[in-house]
Amino acid sequence: MFFSMMIMLAIASTMVEAMFAAKIPLWRQLAHKYKWFNMTISILLSFILGFAFGAQGLIALGAAVLSTVLSVPAYAMIHWNYDTPSARAHGGSEFRYYTARFKASLAKWKVALSDLAKLTYTIIRTITFPIWVTRAAYTKIKPYIQRFNAWTDARRASRSLVP
Repeated sequence: MFFSMMIMLAIASTMVEAMFAAKIPLWRQLAHKYKWFNMTISILLSFILGFAFGAQGLIALGAAVLSTVLSVPAYAMIHWNYDTPSARAHGGSEFRYYTARFKASLAKWKVALSDLAKLTYTIIRTITFPIWVTRAAYTKIKPYIQRFNAWTDARRASRSLVP
């Protein structure tokens, strides 16, 4: 239970830290440039969150260490998204740039993918033709078969009553 509390506190601390870093350019630049700044902020934020939610001792310490480890890739990703020359060239956010490109590409592929789906459906319907045609025919003639069986049963029953 303590370990799961430590992990949840570390993830929450990393998320809060990443949200602050994404909004404050000086914070993310210092954290990317100076690793000691990253460690200090991460540990401090974990302790503040830990004490705010009642975590003490080893839970807060373990969460602080784990959130510091998790914040290194988070800062690398935030730096790539906001502060690289390619991010500045793409309008300040790599995520927005690649999302827009993906949507444009998806619009181009939409017609081709729908045609592929229609072709696949047609091929599957052709291959399974004997199955679905037999099932449809059986469904259509099933009431007549049941009526015929009832008629023959009634006929047999009337013959067996005659001595």
